[in-house]
Amino acid sequence: MTYPLYRTAPLLLPALTLLAPALLAPALPVRADGPPPAAFVTGVAPAPHAPTSALDYVLSPDDQIDISVLGHEDFKASVTVLPDGTFNYPLLGKVHAAGQTVDGLTRTLIRGLSDQLNQPQVTVTLRAGRARRVSILGAGAKTAGQYDYKQGMHLLDLLALSGGPAASPEMTQATLVTAGGQENVVINLPPLLSGADRSQNLPLAPGDVLFLTPREALAQVQVIGEVSKPGAYDVKAGGASLLSVVTQAGGPTPKAALTQAQVMHGGQVTIYDLRPLLTSDLNAPAGRVRLAPGDVLLVPTNTARILALGEVGTKGVFPIPDGETLPLTVALAQVGGITAEGDKKNVDIVRRGPDGKAVVLVVNADDLLKGKGSAPDLNLRSGDILYVQTRSHPQGIGQVLSSLGALSFLGTLSHL
Repeated sequence: MTYPLYRTAPLLLPALTLLAPALLAPALPVRADGPPPAAFVTGVAPAPHAPTSALDYVLSPDDQIDISVLGHEDFKASVTVLPDGTFNYPLLGKVHAAGQTVDGLTRTLIRGLSDQLNQPQVTVTLRAGRARRVSILGAGAKTAGQYDYKQGMHLLDLLALSGGPAASPEMTQATLVTAGGQENVVINLPPLLSGADRSQNLPLAPGDVLFLTPREALAQVQVIGEVSKPGAYDVKAGGASLLSVVTQAGGPTPKAALTQAQVMHGGQVTIYDLRPLLTSDLNAPAGRVRLAPGDVLLVPTNTARILALGEVGTKGVFPIPDGETLPLTVALAQVGGITAEGDKKNVDIVRRGPDGKAVVLVVNADDLLKGKGSAPDLNLRSGDILYVQTRSHPQGIGQVLSSLGALSFLGTLSHL
């Protein structure tokens, strides 16, 4: 279907980024027991001064990294690895980082950007992160909490720091969650603690979590992330519904990404949409889920955003409800409308097309706002850029973005 009020135009930019005011935190000091010093890695070859140990450093949730592309300031970004092990990056969208080395992530970015750039030279800088820790959680742990990660750390080291299981190993279920929730390994504690099975003493990486749950009729599930009261909640051996567990945890916060809730069960991670539970629709997939003792529910943070630039009332980053789109007329109202100098007949929407390349939709917002014409209201998606140019001095969106080099990728803003 062709909408007469829309027209597409190629974006003549070597680099497109979703931009926001520079709110980058300063690099944190390197701890003696933390990661190696910042490693600079380029797509052509590692920098001569980069330590091999830094290039081999394995990334995990909460790591903070800086990314730049030689000659393309628009691709400069400072990102934080999210709890699910990913981060958002211009053109590429969601990039999985947890479990990759710094060098491996660099090569992943090079492959992704090669569709848009000719032989991109990528630099990844690892900053000393907030989460150079491993955790032991659950009602089965004698001392639940987080512990500083040390190079070469194994499961037995973490168990020794925490005092081990609260009950006997035979009465404790153990699950190791690694790679930002992507991998789950069931640990057989009795042979591990007795020394009968050394293979169970797995190496740890920063961000790993060991869950210990008592094997008894009344045990607990862990609820973490964007809920009012994160923690451990009692469930009977027969399990508890997702709705009852979310209710015990005080319900989701306004920042929750309900469409991306993760349930960790039996070493597997399944994603559910919790929105139907808020309307008591128990026939939805999430309504039929029962959590068993030892399960973990993670409700991540909603990072859906648009960016408004140009002749709008308020420039900046604006949220989109989780799992939804935002009509253009509503978005314009949310950003304070179009100024008197703005060109209402030529409003640009920049987004990533089906082929992964950037396209521009030019919309006659004047007709939309006045209810004229037959074209429907355009729906903005997460990652879109809304740009209103000045009537007296029109400037294309390509020129605007290429001139905004000292700005950070909007996907990091909700984590600053």
